[in-house]
Amino acid sequence: MTEFESSNLFAYYLSINITFFMSFISATSALLVAAYFSGRVIPSRLAAVVIFVYVSTSIFLIGGFQRTSKVIEDVRAELPDWHTASSEPLWVLPTITGIGTVTMIFIAIAACWYFQYARKVQILKSVD
Repeated sequence: MTEFESSNLFAYYLSINITFFMSFISATSALLVAAYFSGRVIPSRLAAVVIFVYVSTSIFLIGGFQRTSKVIEDVRAELPDWHTASSEPLWVLPTITGIGTVTMIFIAIAACWYFQYARKVQILKSVD
């Protein structure tokens, strides 16, 4: 692989990784907005479907982020010396992508908890 091809591949996979992360943020934001504005209106069965769809989406996006991160780490080994990513210590990229993956998992768990919590609080307020 030439220097250009490896640099281009690195940038391409980095772009895909950013897309996975931003898609995850969008899905999470949609769940939180739905919980905040219409939590009490959503019936229990539909809430289960919403959580199922969100969890499935999150698993796909987190898995894609993690897998693409691994490919980025592998491609980084092929980068020429002049590339910016080649000048940082070897532990930086795996650490950052690992932290990103773990953070996404915690955010997904917290979003599911908030969805259920917001529904419960809004239902209790409507009973009072």
